[in-house]
Amino acid sequence: MSEARSLQIVFPGDTNHMGSLFGGTLMAWMDRAAYQAATRRARGTCVTRKVDEIEFRTAIFSGDFVELIARVESVGRTSMVVAVEVHRENPADGSRELCTTGRFTMVHVGDDGIPVAVPPAA
Repeated sequence: MSEARSLQIVFPGDTNHMGSLFGGTLMAWMDRAAYQAATRRARGTCVTRKVDEIEFRTAIFSGDFVELIARVESVGRTSMVVAVEVHRENPADGSRELCTTGRFTMVHVGDDGIPVAVPPAA
């Protein structure tokens, strides 16, 4: 399995003075989702090597549900590229919107922190 999904809710403490989610908080949520997808694929510990192309398309507000969908796009010898999509959902009416996208390069590491080969897909 090379996908991970998570659901968050935006609380007032997660927002700025305008009531929208802090970008740094969202980036941390995205990094966690990328970690989960990469770890599922590698069946071992993964670390973030690089973050590319985060595009904040529209704001996410206090009270919104936030669904993060992370998928492994490609696998190298020790690394994987994980695409993360972020959708906001209005819990009152169920409307959804793609808000943010990003790409994370994750590296599979051993217990010593040294990169190790990503095993073949099961």
